[in-house]
Amino acid sequence: MKQSIVSNGLKLTAFALVTTAIIAITYAVTEDQITEQQIQKRLAILNAIIPQSLYDNDIHHDCTQVVDTEYLGSKDPQTVYLARMNNAPSAVAIETTAPDGYSGKIELIVGINMQSEVTGVRILDHKETPGLGDKIDIRITDWITAFTGKSVTTDNHKDWQVKKDGGQFDQFTGATITPRAVVKAVKNAVLYFQHHQQDLFNATKTCEAMKDQPINGKVE
Repeated sequence: MKQSIVSNGLKLTAFALVTTAIIAITYAVTEDQITEQQIQKRLAILNAIIPQSLYDNDIHHDCTQVVDTEYLGSKDPQTVYLARMNNAPSAVAIETTAPDGYSGKIELIVGINMQSEVTGVRILDHKETPGLGDKIDIRITDWITAFTGKSVTTDNHKDWQVKKDGGQFDQFTGATITPRAVVKAVKNAVLYFQHHQQDLFNATKTCEAMKDQPINGKVE
């Protein structure tokens, strides 16, 4: 009986060691490929919201992190990617949070040029109701593209609402809370940029330390 227990224990230990070794070898062999895939996913998102004609720098390695609960919706650091053309600032991509979605917080990224015009928006992560609130996702509808080309001025603050509240953005049938939260988050991201434009491009770069991390949430 004792010999059987010892024998089974040795077999389990050997199995665990072999499995760990296989996982370690697999990771080592595919590490570069995984890193490259993460970089390409990150670039795909950035290129979707900032035209490639606006920058010539290594944008996914040119970023900083900021915290602003009021304008960026979270007490956690948010990444800001910095686009430059001929070393001159040309645009940013700001990760931000809509904390008041119907099913919780909504993570998004907002592209903004130096004229404070939105160049694109993508939803990074959400838990909104399928068939209703998930229409913010560009894989479901193109509603999110309605922000492109728009800016926030002293004259149009009231326009940055859904139509049900007197603004310019469509709400969804049976789902007003979700688009209302996204409109507010995009507007606040633009306001944050207007207040901190120069500071962002003078801030310490942090991308080298986080270059192997995937961009927040899922890829569209």
